Amino acid sequence: MMLVRYREDAPKKPVNCSMNSDLVARAKAMGINVSAAAEAGLLTAVEQAERRRIQEETDALMRFWNDHEARFGSPADEYCEI
Repeated sequence: MMLVRYREDAPKKPVNCSMNSDLVARAKAMGINVSAAAEAGLLTAVEQAERRRIQEETDALMRFWNDHEARFGSPADEYCEI
């Protein structure tokens, strides 16, 4: 499931980053496109951060509603007699 929406057709932006030289050399020797692999890794990191953010927001909302129900009861109580 892809959570991150971004323009896949956006222009490429040159960036500077430091990577382990041995790892880069091995990747190039294997024919791995280092830029594409870095972009895929960045997408994974952004998706994970987005999932964490959504989970934290959901947890906070559930704590709020659980506290609200503990203090005031469920809004459905006036409509149900279970």
